[in-house]
Amino acid sequence: MASFYWEANPDGPFATLIAVAATYLEPENYDMESLRRLAKRPGDREMSVFKEELREAIRDPGRLPGDELFRHVEYDDGSDAAFLRRLWRDLYGDEPVTAPGPPSAT
Repeated sequence: MASFYWEANPDGPFATLIAVAATYLEPENYDMESLRRLAKRPGDREMSVFKEELREAIRDPGRLPGDELFRHVEYDDGSDAAFLRRLWRDLYGDEPVTAPGPPSAT
């Protein structure tokens, strides 16, 4: 039996993003409300990783591994990039995708 991408590649690119999205946004078990609540929970390590991977994927969706995200979530946004941007808006509203970096030393 084939394993899921995130099981076979736990340290692979976007493993947490794909695993969380597949858990909550898989068509037969779609639960955006639970994902929204989880995304707002402070101090959740997995969701911190998810959010950072989502940021990275939005910046460069070509780095996503093959069609792994689409295979598990099956969105109809037309592209990975469009889905990822919509997912960000659904979870984080108007929060900027780019996280503020550390202050620069001058």
